[in-house]
Amino acid sequence: MAELTEILVAGKVSRALIVDDAFDEVPRADDLSIDGEQWTQFFDDLSDADETALNAVFPAFAESEAEDLQKSDGFVACLWANKATIAPGRCEALFARYVADMQADVAHLRALRGLLEASGLACKEVGREFGAAVADADIIFMDLYLCSAQRPEDIKVSIEGLTSAIAERRTSPPLVVLMSRSSRLEEKRAEFRDRTKLFESTFRILRKADIQLNGVVQRVLGRLATHYQNSLRLSEFVCAWEDGLDAARNRTTKLIRKLGLSDLAQIQHLLLSAEGEPMGSYLVDVLDKVLQHEIEANASIIDTALALNKLDVSKVPAPLVPGASDLLEFVEHSLFHNRARLKLPGAIDSCVSFGDVLRRKPPAPAVAQAPVAPEGAIPIALPEIQGDMVMAVLSPACDLQRNQLKRVLLLVGELLVLKPEAWSAKIDGAKTPVFDLGDGIRRSIKWDVKHVLMLTHAELNDLLTSAQPTFEKVGRLRDLHALEIQQKLLSSMGRVGLAAPMPATRAVRIHAFTVGTDKKLVDLNVGSLADGAVCFIGRTSDGEKAQERLILTERACEDICRAIDQVAADAVHERSRDILKTIQKSSVLYETLEQGLVVPNFGAENFIEFKSSGAVTQGLIARNKKQIESLTIAGKDLIHSGLVLIAYDGPGDAAPPAEVDAPGQGADGRAAGNQGAPPAAA
Repeated sequence: MAELTEILVAGKVSRALIVDDAFDEVPRADDLSIDGEQWTQFFDDLSDADETALNAVFPAFAESEAEDLQKSDGFVACLWANKATIAPGRCEALFARYVADMQADVAHLRALRGLLEASGLACKEVGREFGAAVADADIIFMDLYLCSAQRPEDIKVSIEGLTSAIAERRTSPPLVVLMSRSSRLEEKRAEFRDRTKLFESTFRILRKADIQLNGVVQRVLGRLATHYQNSLRLSEFVCAWEDGLDAARNRTTKLIRKLGLSDLAQIQHLLLSAEGEPMGSYLVDVLDKVLQHEIEANASIIDTALALNKLDVSKVPAPLVPGASDLLEFVEHSLFHNRARLKLPGAIDSCVSFGDVLRRKPPAPAVAQAPVAPEGAIPIALPEIQGDMVMAVLSPACDLQRNQLKRVLLLVGELLVLKPEAWSAKIDGAKTPVFDLGDGIRRSIKWDVKHVLMLTHAELNDLLTSAQPTFEKVGRLRDLHALEIQQKLLSSMGRVGLAAPMPATRAVRIHAFTVGTDKKLVDLNVGSLADGAVCFIGRTSDGEKAQERLILTERACEDICRAIDQVAADAVHERSRDILKTIQKSSVLYETLEQGLVVPNFGAENFIEFKSSGAVTQGLIARNKKQIESLTIAGKDLIHSGLVLIAYDGPGDAAPPAEVDAPGQGADGRAAGNQGAPPAAA
């Protein structure tokens, strides 16, 4: 507890706010919206004396329909206030479920407050009217459904209320822990995070039933507080960016409005006509650069970016929500112009621009009874360019604009579906790491610097703009990336030093085991591993070799540690007991899982050790192992097998490969080509 107190002080977390409708003294009509049967019985069983009494305390009773009264906060409040004197038996039955739910919640919330105060936090409790209380809270424990009925639409109360309250303190948002007794807490975490605009590092979820489990709340507090100051720096940067965009837009717009038709005419006469560049395309290019200049002029963006340079990334929190696609989307946007930009030509006399990516159009659907042309009557243009290939325009932009080229330089590349076996972070030739054709399938492009084409403008026009075009533009590389590919092609002046491509990511499935007394794997049955995990595919620190790192969600890290703590020493092999005892009841295993594990590269067969930051072995990890029932751990690996993890490539709902007997299987169950999933993963 002393260590947690120090973490909270270092993170400047001292004030906690607990938000729950259980703290409201009076229920609302929505709280009883699922008690239709009880309402019906209540109205049916009212006596004349009860109705007279209700008329006295709620004059609108006699004139209102029962359905309207059920939806009236005023009538529900009146019943609640008089439940001991007016139809007490009927009121008791009507409010029975609500009272039971609130009492169960209050028991959890009282325990939560006790834990928070024991950690040194000052606590406040508030119900649905919580907006003002958010202003001075460092951490908020928020109920998912601020309504006893817990209907799907009731989540709006907490989301909209918290979003509004946080907007008042954009640069210093509080930490938020979302709580619920609902089974929908897990599925709502991503929606709540996104709609409230919280960063993952400032947001966690907590089942109310887990509040009183030993150490759960303390671990959540410690993780959030540890990274709070770094999270605030990130929030300050994003807020500065948002404000800077607005200011830069206004300054750029003001500058644009100074341009008149006469200015545009002079630009056309003195520059664009000679360059062969269209006015609209030129202005979009120029204004892009002007806007970027104005964004860079914002001191707050620069200052907050400098603060981000000081982030300590040696320890980072595990992700709350699994996902592998966000980073790839970010990378793709940084490499390509938006597809809408393709409508703007780069030159008056050229149908292509520098960086354009061309692809053969897919064949049109066959038309019934359509006449078939004689074989060989219509020659196929560029027959060597197949449907899984593309061409990039790499002739200098100025030559394209001035129409000074007799032939345009094209570099051919191969489209590869972005799978682990198709990805390599090693810089080995020209490559575009991710490309989206708009069909939902992410690909990479491997450029072949030995496959170069030179086409005339007439030939390109036939390919792209004829009555029956056979090729189409499917993308446009941003200048820096197009120049990098061009330099690798030409290589006469050496490679331009440009930013390295960001790592790729890949969704994987995970199974966790211990080793039984018979050396066979025993499934820990960690349910949260169904969330899946993410493999980041990059390079070792020296940049020489490919390396993949596995990242688990926070819940998975937590649940694996809980499961390991429950394993009896005599249930594992005698040579595995020492390492099991070492990792049990220790924070080192969690920290190791949280920071990510180096996993065998795709296609590797053997188990490898995974170690803590202090180089202490915590367990073994392998990839795509099959026939788990018969798989045994080799004697030399038993002393390292406190926890055994196996990663399977592909999303959780993907069907595993068919089970087959692998050739050459050794005594320890390892075999070449074992890339399937265990039967339990089917």
